[in-house]
Amino acid sequence: MSSRKSATVKAAKAAKVSDSGSAIPDGPKARHFSMIREFVLADLVTLCNSASGSTSIFASLKYVTTQNVWFLYAAILLLPAALLFDILDGRVARWSRSSSPMGRELDSLADVISFGVAPAVLGFAIGLQGLFDVVVLLYFVNCGVSRLARYNVTAETNMDHSGKVTFFEGTPIPTTVFIALGILYLLNTGQFGDGQLPGGKFVVGGWTFHPFALVYALSGTLQISKTLRIPKP
Repeated sequence: MSSRKSATVKAAKAAKVSDSGSAIPDGPKARHFSMIREFVLADLVTLCNSASGSTSIFASLKYVTTQNVWFLYAAILLLPAALLFDILDGRVARWSRSSSPMGRELDSLADVISFGVAPAVLGFAIGLQGLFDVVVLLYFVNCGVSRLARYNVTAETNMDHSGKVTFFEGTPIPTTVFIALGILYLLNTGQFGDGQLPGGKFVVGGWTFHPFALVYALSGTLQISKTLRIPKP
């Protein structure tokens, strides 16, 4: 999650009041929103984030159909690339002194793809395909979606006097990149596939569960934690 979110919230908040602090009355009816006209350079960087995550998903699916391990490597390495774009979009916005009303929404949606759906599909590709595994992966994705929604709703109330959000509630969703890096280690040591994942597997009532799925469960739970507060740089 980049600093674009807090910057966009701050700008929107400031736009609702005059210099004296009083509310600005509603003006003429707003013109039709033009996506092209409102598009700024930082938005393009954000879309590079979502493109990296989407391509990671495609690479994971390609591995499932071909069993070519190089597609897994591609799927993994595209996620740190997405993180880089997630960091850069905020810096580009500050450098260009431009922001768009779409900025926060684009950032959240891109993060859902790159740090929610893509890591879950990667987990499925390496062997988390049992019923209980899939339930955990769905929990993980929904935790990420909920975490981003909470941030967007509460960002304004968590700002300090300067308009900066000072802390994260729960771990930021980009921390799921560490799961991908952990899977990279598993690939290099041959610990992937249905029967090769750390912890092995259990069959309960005819359904398979891999203990490695608990890594995703823990990550999702930490994201939605209400008591875990992490200082925001």
